[in-house]
Amino acid sequence: MMRSRGTNGAVAALFVAVGGLAVAVRGAVAAPPESPRHPVPVRAWFQPQYLDTRPELYSGMNLITSLADGGVAERWSGRGVVTLKWAFGPQSEYSQGKSEYYRDQCAPFLAGHAFRFAGVGIDEWNPGGERFADESRLAAEGYRAARARWPDNLVVAWVTRPDETFLGLLADGTFDLAIIEGYSFIPDVGGLTLEGIRERVAAVERAGLLDRCIVCFGYVAAGADKEGRRMTCADLERLVRAVHAEYPQMPGVAFYGHDDGDPATPALIAAAERLGLECYPSREAPAEGAVREPDQGAGYR
Repeated sequence: MMRSRGTNGAVAALFVAVGGLAVAVRGAVAAPPESPRHPVPVRAWFQPQYLDTRPELYSGMNLITSLADGGVAERWSGRGVVTLKWAFGPQSEYSQGKSEYYRDQCAPFLAGHAFRFAGVGIDEWNPGGERFADESRLAAEGYRAARARWPDNLVVAWVTRPDETFLGLLADGTFDLAIIEGYSFIPDVGGLTLEGIRERVAAVERAGLLDRCIVCFGYVAAGADKEGRRMTCADLERLVRAVHAEYPQMPGVAFYGHDDGDPATPALIAAAERLGLECYPSREAPAEGAVREPDQGAGYR
């Protein structure tokens, strides 16, 4: 069964007004597919820990984004999980001023490995720095060329502050899904409050693209940092449920794994998985021990 994307506000129109910039939705080089390429709902992880030693922790995960190991990707794809290859965002130091570099980053293969990834996870779109304006223009051109070359790729992009160029790529279907970096606990750095997450989501909401956006929570690591801060199950639950209630259009959730070696981290991972399943349940739960079929909408081939 095909699930059509819901339209939000200006997305239903021919143009989306984004901070004064008119972005063509249907007339650009790409258009969002009638059915999302990502699982519906999506329950994603970046850097999921204990994949080999504690796979049972991941009872709800249906997408792993930004992998650099073809063997891991192939094994978890065999378990019914959509796996994406890691790709550089516009902060790359290696483009040499060529948009083709960013196009080729989106190839769904790793050198020397026959496995075909479902697509790519772009890490990351983080405006800032002297080179970013030029690199973002090159990257946008390259990503659009990649969409034409590998039209079935699932392309998700990590973002801190969605700018006009990013929103254009999301609106015209070059990017399938924006993943807002909503980390409330970054060891030895700090993190965002709920209000900080709202500020990052705001541009996507104004553009009417919430149905192509999810928030990533983390770091999912139980150990305390140098300041004594730590992620707790209660903190994680409060934020995930608040975002779920405030943005019901979002098609899922993501979590950021972190290898801190703390013995309590596996329990925190399991708590995150339970939250994902409770807030964004699949239509049918797989039988115990069964290989999961991809959730509706997963468009890998």
